[in-house]
Amino acid sequence: MNIVDLDVAARQIESLIGSKIPTIVPDAIDDALGTLQWTSIPTGVEDDDAMAKLLGLYSLPPDTELVVVTDVSFKDGSGAFAMSASQFGEFQAWYSDGFSERVFSGCDVIIWAPVDRRLWIVHHEGVYTTVHLSAP
Repeated sequence: MNIVDLDVAARQIESLIGSKIPTIVPDAIDDALGTLQWTSIPTGVEDDDAMAKLLGLYSLPPDTELVVVTDVSFKDGSGAFAMSASQFGEFQAWYSDGFSERVFSGCDVIIWAPVDRRLWIVHHEGVYTTVHLSAP
């Protein structure tokens, strides 16, 4: 896992969605892409493992590059978290140990796979969406 400067991550997601955004948050991405189809997070999805399964992150090819932005990403000395899909489970444990909270702790989480042009957004309002972006 690597930590990526948030400005670099912002340029990457802007390139992916084809639009500038003021910051990497769900509402800015929703505004840039138009109306996204949001789905309520089902009752019983209460931990990182269950949320990652719901999003389909464990079914990705192991070498898929993922970039993850959480609320922690905006703290001084932090940034976006980059890893392969096979490292996501390890990342969740590292994150919990280092920040004393879960990755999907009820805050906004934005994940994208640059090469696959896929985007997963978990909104703090208890909804999520998955977007497969077409090539530019």
